[in-house]
Amino acid sequence: MQGNFLQGPIPSSFDSLRGLQRIDLSRNLSGNIPNELEKLIFLQYLNLSFNNFEGEVPKTGVFSNTSSFSLVGNRNICGGSPELQLPACIVNEEKHRRPSTVIILITTISSFLLVVIVTSLCLFYRRKSRKSPIFSPFTVDKVPQISFRELLKATGGFSSENLIGQGSFGSVYKGSLDRQGECFVAVKVLNLQQHGPSKSFIAECKALKNIRHRNLVKILTYCSSIDFKGNDFKALVFTFMENGSLEMWLHPEENGYSQMKRLNFLQRLCIAMDVASALHHLHNHCETQIIHCDLKPSNILLDNDMTAYVSDFGLARLISESTSNPSQSQNFSMGIKGTIGYMAPRNILHTTFS
Repeated sequence: MQGNFLQGPIPSSFDSLRGLQRIDLSRNLSGNIPNELEKLIFLQYLNLSFNNFEGEVPKTGVFSNTSSFSLVGNRNICGGSPELQLPACIVNEEKHRRPSTVIILITTISSFLLVVIVTSLCLFYRRKSRKSPIFSPFTVDKVPQISFRELLKATGGFSSENLIGQGSFGSVYKGSLDRQGECFVAVKVLNLQQHGPSKSFIAECKALKNIRHRNLVKILTYCSSIDFKGNDFKALVFTFMENGSLEMWLHPEENGYSQMKRLNFLQRLCIAMDVASALHHLHNHCETQIIHCDLKPSNILLDNDMTAYVSDFGLARLISESTSNPSQSQNFSMGIKGTIGYMAPRNILHTTFS
């Protein structure tokens, strides 16, 4: 088969030619010399000269006797029997193993350092930009309950100019509770279906007021009263957040804000960590487990240094307790409210089939 312009390597299937005794493949092929040729125990003569073979030459079988084969004219081969006087082959196994080990080690260390650096940047970013909050002489946190008249005055009669948000639980107004106008608060007026005072509402408000976490909006006080029309009025007073909600930053045009708001990667990561920390506290460290039921971008608020705070926590249960009858479940009842797509699926199913 010599000099027939054959192309490519010798097929490994040659080892099935058990009775092969003589073969001439000179001036044809390329590639590596297959080790399968060593298995041809009856092979007495093998001519592989003047090919473009490369790599290591086998040592056993027909290759153990230099007079039984010819490899003349193959410049890129190595190893084989010492009598061939070919250059030694470079062993690549250790070289491949070492880089793979080094790559794994470098990747692990780099990942760890990246987490440490990102966490450190989050802490440094916030400490650098954090300012002490301004407290007026009127400390609302010490007031157990605030009147409807005070909230009416603080919000300018619940004017539309002070309306900063509306949701499934009620409307939010910006207000000022001191004479100098420096102590700003957010007043959440709840949507209620039942008239008359509710002892459970007051009890739930006190319980929510005692929940403290660095990523939960602080409930300063509450109001359970009657408005000027004789209707039942219930509201919660929260710490005001200067940078609004995450919804405003993610979708500024939809919220009517002409100024383009952008969040960089570090800010987004810090916000996600803040929300996860708040939920972990509500689920695992509160005396009574609290399920948010309406966790969405508009209920994630941002302060002046872009620290994220979860708001409206516990309101689903609070409104449920105020509007549902005693025979219904305490935690998941027909009175539960929330936004479809953000409520827990089991809450929706329970509401539908109960």
